[in-house]
Amino acid sequence: MSVPTPDILRKLREDHELKQDSLAKQLGVVQQTYSNYEKGHSAIPLEYLVKLASFYQVSTDYLLGLTPLEKPAADMGKPYAQGKTLGEVTSALVTLSPQRRRQLLDYLSYLVARQKEDVQKQKIKE
Repeated sequence: MSVPTPDILRKLREDHELKQDSLAKQLGVVQQTYSNYEKGHSAIPLEYLVKLASFYQVSTDYLLGLTPLEKPAADMGKPYAQGKTLGEVTSALVTLSPQRRRQLLDYLSYLVARQKEDVQKQKIKE
């Protein structure tokens, strides 16, 4: 079995603002063992890979670095926003001209940055 890309494990943990020891407890291992998974020093058992995929709501293929898509392909048919599925949104994206794609990505980056700011402001209020 291939070892999940250590960068993916670390990125997911940091994006969720978690510590290695809290994930280790979720898996029932000691922190050093989890650290070895994240550093790529040890292969992660299939059971733990599945638990992490479920915990983070991502596909095991994503954890293994086999796809850049976090969500399983089955999610493509589920409602995403404004009555559209993720598959429909993706299909619409590929029809855009390169210039429109750049504009959309710029706007998406702006929205993501604003959302992070909103989350930080909310944390300060709490």
